[in-house]
Amino acid sequence: MWPVAGAVAGLLSVVLGLAGGLLETMLSGPWPAAGDASYGPFLAENRTPVLAQSMLFVAGQAALIWFLGYVRARLLRAEGDPGVLSAVAFGAGLTAAAFNIAGQGVQIVLTLPSTTALDPGVLAALMNLCVVTIALANAPLALMFAAVAALSVGRGAYPAWLGWIAAAATLAAMLSTVSLVPTEGPLSPLGPLTTALRLVPVLWYLPAAVVMLREHRP
Repeated sequence: MWPVAGAVAGLLSVVLGLAGGLLETMLSGPWPAAGDASYGPFLAENRTPVLAQSMLFVAGQAALIWFLGYVRARLLRAEGDPGVLSAVAFGAGLTAAAFNIAGQGVQIVLTLPSTTALDPGVLAALMNLCVVTIALANAPLALMFAAVAALSVGRGAYPAWLGWIAAAATLAAMLSTVSLVPTEGPLSPLGPLTTALRLVPVLWYLPAAVVMLREHRP
């Protein structure tokens, strides 16, 4: 039962994350530019979808942590003692989840009624803090996927094709971290390429969870 629960948690994390992303379509419009006077009214008008989005993302990261526990066990069986790469993968995954939850915590602060009275520049700074915190989560995420790729391709922890997807996710996470450098363009923090790169880890989480689920089905 427990390995199945771990695989289901991985699938649940994907579903919750995608649901949170889709809530962007429920906003009354695009996020205002930094310092725009409409920032306060925008947050007041969109409090429900913004708060719901953050809560879905937080729940998704909680499910992901449960999933990563079973990923670690699988990696360790393939690696053997002392399990250095398995520990790196698990620790880096936990760190990435913690950064993502912290970033959503900042966004939740923006939904509190008291923040609508703040200066638009302060509101924009809080949103920037949210974006930066979530982007920094990609640094440990890259380490996690690199360890998974090494143990999958080299030790057979997962099928080799999943190992190569993990390698691609490593590169995507590294690029997402670099997105903090450009101030505009497709690879800027809110650019279209950066947004697309956030979906790459799903290409590993989803099939990895399915592989684990199929191996433990009755």
